[in-house]
Amino acid sequence: MVLEPKGARRHIDQFERRDLLRLFVAAAAGIAGAATAPVWAAAPEAASDPKAFIDDLGTSVLDIIRAPNLSQVQRRDRFRNLFSQNFDVPTIGRFVVGRYWNRASPDDQKKYLDTFRNYVAAIYADQFSHYQGEGFKTAGVRALGEGESLVNAQIERPNQPPINVQFRVKGSSGSFKIDDVTVENVSLIITKRDEFSSILGQGGLKGVTDRMQAALNTQDAGT
Repeated sequence: MVLEPKGARRHIDQFERRDLLRLFVAAAAGIAGAATAPVWAAAPEAASDPKAFIDDLGTSVLDIIRAPNLSQVQRRDRFRNLFSQNFDVPTIGRFVVGRYWNRASPDDQKKYLDTFRNYVAAIYADQFSHYQGEGFKTAGVRALGEGESLVNAQIERPNQPPINVQFRVKGSSGSFKIDDVTVENVSLIITKRDEFSSILGQGGLKGVTDRMQAALNTQDAGT
């Protein structure tokens, strides 16, 4: 049974439609306007610097979008692998639930992170199926210290202002991970933390996991 606290329905809708849309728009920024590329392009984590990492990630996303004859389930699986490989899922997942992480059992923690991966990957696949090929360009890199950098980028849209995106990247050559995405000055992880808060207060980590799993089950039923 899905835990859905009284008064939380609109709150969850905002999470699904607004926050995750920001995630996909931000990820679409990685689609570097590249021409055709092999379906099995080099993994983004092999990049030598943060800018190249973001560019390569975009190429990999485009490869998945353009891969012929993929079912929605297969496409979702590839996005799940890409998300797991290139986003710092444990750090993001733990940050957005805050103190509720330590209150949960190890089994509930593991189930939450596994569901979080699958949930985000599923929405990636759905959103990217509507991708129209907006342009993309990186606009510089700024070192933040302690192995972190901020990669600035813009999504260029026909007859509309560009969307400003920042990728917070940590690590070093060959081992980069994304631990936050900011779209038009709105931080992904801060927004996610705020929008999870109502469910966490009522149902804890299990409540959030149940809600995400219910969304996945609904999508699978319609696939």
